[in-house]
Amino acid sequence: MSADSAALPPALAPEDAARANFYGLLARLLYAPPDRALLGALAGAGELAARGDGPGLALAWRELKAGAATAEELSVRDEFETLYIGTGKALVSPYAGAYLSGARAVERLVALRQYLAERGLARQAGVHEPEDHVAALCDVMRHLIAEQHAPSDAQREFFAAFVWPAAAEFCNATEKAEPAAFYRLAVRFGRSFLEVEHTLFELE
Repeated sequence: MSADSAALPPALAPEDAARANFYGLLARLLYAPPDRALLGALAGAGELAARGDGPGLALAWRELKAGAATAEELSVRDEFETLYIGTGKALVSPYAGAYLSGARAVERLVALRQYLAERGLARQAGVHEPEDHVAALCDVMRHLIAEQHAPSDAQREFFAAFVWPAAAEFCNATEKAEPAAFYRLAVRFGRSFLEVEHTLFELE
């Protein structure tokens, strides 16, 4: 084995690659509305096999695929902007701190900034959004799995501290919002996936 090949990171196990891809998909969908190409890719994606954690994730994925197949790009863009941007105030806040009590939200944001800075993941210059955007949190999980090859306990630590405390409430708020159509399906999938993650982390 050459020195170059020895320096390469280990290949991701298939299940970890799938997890990273799901986190990446959620990050993409929650940061900006999907374009025609992404909707098409979703519609044409393969099915998920139901696993020991039940059929919920596979069903939510099938419903998201079906929704993507009939969604119109401009309609989904309008839906996204109405839900998460709005005029003056969004119907649904995409920031985790909105789902925590005042003092707890501030403490968690400070802790998140410290965590990211220690790992060289602080926000880039010119970006003014708070770091606890749900899309950003999902992307950190993707980064930990796919790029840092972080051990499971490090993934669990970030998930438990920053993702899970607000995830269900964010998904519920989106699902209940009247304009939600495609994004109702997106957060149902997101919630199902994060519930599976939470269960698996608890079992370790």
